[in-house]
Amino acid sequence: MSDEELRDQINKIAVQIEKIEQVAKQKESYISNKLSGEFDPKISEIEGKMRQQKSILNDLNMQIDVLTSKKKELIPIVKNLENEWNNLKKEREKSLNLNLKAIEKEKKTKTKDIDRQIKALEKELKSLETK
Repeated sequence: MSDEELRDQINKIAVQIEKIEQVAKQKESYISNKLSGEFDPKISEIEGKMRQQKSILNDLNMQIDVLTSKKKELIPIVKNLENEWNNLKKEREKSLNLNLKAIEKEKKTKTKDIDRQIKALEKELKSLETK
């Protein structure tokens, strides 16, 4: 083959490659447009919902942070108050028991004295009856 024939063949092949590339670009453009038309509205809709939900989530996270901070402040306060409350209840119970024991002791002492007086009077009554 001559130089010219080889160049003609190379040019024909180059033209074929250009046609293939043009057809490929057309197909790419068609597919890209078709898929954009099909997916872009859905993507935009979801994107709007996603932004809205992210905003709500961010607000909630800020509220959670505030509440967590307040919780950390309140936990020791509540614990101290519970301890104080429990201590006061125990102290009250202890004091009540001591006072009740004291009353019971006083009652026994007084009843013992009265019982002795009754026995003495009964003894005296018996002695009067036997006379």
